[in-house]
Amino acid sequence: MPLTDYLGLLDVGGNFIQVGVPDGGNLPPISVFTLIKTSVNIGGSLIGSPEEIEEMLQLALDKKIKPWIETRPMEEANQAIVDLEAGLPRYRYVLVNGKHL
Repeated sequence: MPLTDYLGLLDVGGNFIQVGVPDGGNLPPISVFTLIKTSVNIGGSLIGSPEEIEEMLQLALDKKIKPWIETRPMEEANQAIVDLEAGLPRYRYVLVNGKHL
Protein backbone atom coordinates (compact mmCIF):
# COMPACT_ATOMS: atom_id res chain seq x y z
CA MET A 1 0.00 0.00 0.00
CA PRO A 2 1.41 3.47 -0.82
CA LEU A 3 2.47 5.61 2.15
CA THR A 4 -0.22 8.19 1.31
CA ASP A 5 -2.88 5.48 1.79
CA TYR A 6 -1.47 4.59 5.22
CA LEU A 7 -1.50 8.26 6.22
CA GLY A 8 -5.14 8.45 5.12
CA LEU A 9 -6.01 5.81 7.73
CA LEU A 10 -4.85 8.06 10.57
CA ASP A 11 -7.06 10.44 12.54
CA VAL A 12 -6.42 14.14 12.09
CA GLY A 13 -3.25 14.89 14.05
CA GLY A 14 -2.32 11.19 14.11
CA ASN A 15 1.21 9.81 14.15
CA PHE A 16 2.91 7.59 11.59
CA ILE A 17 6.10 6.07 12.98
CA GLN A 18 8.44 4.21 10.63
CA VAL A 19 10.04 1.48 12.74
CA GLY A 20 13.30 0.26 11.26
CA VAL A 21 14.75 1.13 7.89
CA PRO A 22 12.59 0.66 4.78
CA ASP A 23 13.97 -1.28 1.82
CA GLY A 24 16.32 1.05 -0.03
CA GLY A 25 16.67 3.35 2.98
CA ASN A 26 14.16 5.98 1.81
CA LEU A 27 10.49 6.61 2.46
CA PRO A 28 8.38 6.85 -0.68
CA PRO A 29 7.57 10.38 -1.86
CA ILE A 30 4.47 11.97 -0.38
CA SER A 31 2.60 15.16 -1.15
CA VAL A 32 3.01 17.97 1.36
CA PHE A 33 -0.73 18.58 0.93
CA THR A 34 -1.40 15.17 2.50
CA LEU A 35 0.43 16.34 5.62
CA ILE A 36 -1.22 19.75 5.68
CA LYS A 37 -4.83 18.62 5.25
CA THR A 38 -4.60 15.88 7.88
CA SER A 39 -2.06 17.43 10.28
CA VAL A 40 -0.41 14.03 10.60
CA ASN A 41 3.05 13.68 12.06
CA ILE A 42 5.74 11.44 10.58
CA GLY A 43 8.52 10.10 12.78
CA GLY A 44 10.95 7.26 12.96
CA SER A 45 12.40 4.84 15.47
CA LEU A 46 14.91 2.03 15.29
CA ILE A 47 13.01 0.22 18.07
CA GLY A 48 9.76 0.61 19.95
CA SER A 49 8.75 0.00 23.56
CA PRO A 50 8.35 -3.62 24.73
CA GLU A 51 4.57 -3.26 24.44
CA GLU A 52 4.83 -1.86 20.90
CA ILE A 53 7.21 -4.64 19.87
CA GLU A 54 4.81 -7.27 21.24
CA GLU A 55 1.89 -5.61 19.42
CA MET A 56 3.83 -5.49 16.13
CA LEU A 57 4.90 -9.12 16.45
CA GLN A 58 1.29 -10.14 17.09
CA LEU A 59 0.16 -8.16 14.03
CA ALA A 60 2.85 -9.87 11.92
CA LEU A 61 1.68 -13.25 13.21
CA ASP A 62 -2.01 -12.49 12.59
CA LYS A 63 -1.38 -11.18 9.06
CA LYS A 64 1.21 -13.88 8.25
CA ILE A 65 3.87 -11.26 7.47
CA LYS A 66 7.22 -12.84 6.71
CA PRO A 67 10.52 -11.04 7.40
CA TRP A 68 12.95 -10.27 4.59
CA ILE A 69 15.96 -12.30 5.66
CA GLU A 70 18.71 -14.47 4.28
CA THR A 71 19.45 -17.58 6.30
CA ARG A 72 23.02 -18.79 6.59
CA PRO A 73 24.22 -21.98 8.28
CA MET A 74 26.02 -21.42 11.57
CA GLU A 75 29.13 -22.95 10.00
CA GLU A 76 29.30 -19.93 7.66
CA ALA A 77 29.28 -17.35 10.50
CA ASN A 78 32.79 -16.09 9.73
CA GLN A 79 32.03 -15.71 6.02
CA ALA A 80 28.72 -14.01 6.86
CA ILE A 81 30.65 -11.37 8.83
CA VAL A 82 33.02 -10.85 5.89
CA ASP A 83 30.01 -10.52 3.57
CA LEU A 84 28.35 -8.04 5.95
CA GLU A 85 31.45 -5.87 6.01
CA ALA A 86 31.51 -5.98 2.19
CA GLY A 87 27.86 -4.87 2.05
CA LEU A 88 26.73 -8.03 0.26
CA PRO A 89 23.54 -8.97 2.11
CA ARG A 90 20.32 -7.69 0.59
CA TYR A 91 18.41 -8.30 3.83
CA ARG A 92 19.35 -9.31 7.36
CA TYR A 93 21.42 -12.42 7.83
CA VAL A 94 20.03 -14.98 10.23
CA LEU A 95 22.40 -17.72 11.34
CA VAL A 96 20.63 -21.03 11.85
CA ASN A 97 21.61 -24.40 13.19
CA GLY A 98 22.11 -26.85 10.31
CA LYS A 99 19.18 -29.05 11.33
CA HIS A 100 16.78 -26.08 11.02
CA LEU A 101 17.65 -25.14 7.42
